[in-house]
Amino acid sequence: MLLLAASPAALAADPAPAAPAPTALVEDVSDGVDGVQPMDYLAAGRSVALKAGQTLTLSYLESCVNETITGGSVTVGARESAVDGGQVQRHTLPCDGGKLLLASSETGKAGVTVFRSAPIALPGMKAPPPKPDLTLFKTQPVLILSAPGPVTIDRLDVQGIALTTVNVPGTTLDTAKKDGAGLEPGGLYKVSAGQKSFIVKIDDKAVGGGGPALGRLIRF
Repeated sequence: MLLLAASPAALAADPAPAAPAPTALVEDVSDGVDGVQPMDYLAAGRSVALKAGQTLTLSYLESCVNETITGGSVTVGARESAVDGGQVQRHTLPCDGGKLLLASSETGKAGVTVFRSAPIALPGMKAPPPKPDLTLFKTQPVLILSAPGPVTIDRLDVQGIALTTVNVPGTTLDTAKKDGAGLEPGGLYKVSAGQKSFIVKIDDKAVGGGGPALGRLIRF
């Protein structure tokens, strides 16, 4: 019997399948719920078991639906959850769904840097402002970093405003819990941490305050 030697390419392991795209953000979860923590991203099909009295709060990136689920079995969907044996309250938040999906898909990739092409101005003309990567609907963002460090905030649409540096001592900082007026409604900013940056637009009707991270999340 003739045996053929396999080529090195044939012996190479198949590439690992791509991780499923996230569809929901964990806003809050009761202590003791296995496998999920606040600010986790969950993909469609993920199941979470809640005991009586335990709650899970999710925000969906595409539909901007915010859910608070009490008890039962939860299956994450594309735009909302399927809940068996529990209760769910839903409402819709202002959010930039498609761009949130893009930002979340880039999160966690080693060495990823977000660069956007600078607009080109003709001689004698002022360069147009860069297009935003994200729009925030509150003036006080939630910052998520892979490691503690500084975040710089540079105002792009108004000249003469000094660069602001915010030190994030852990990996999560809700700026609504810090002293300060927050960002300016209608403003355009470059927000940077390490080698990664986003162009961030603040919605004209944005207000201050805390609440759900969806609609005010910048995740590096």
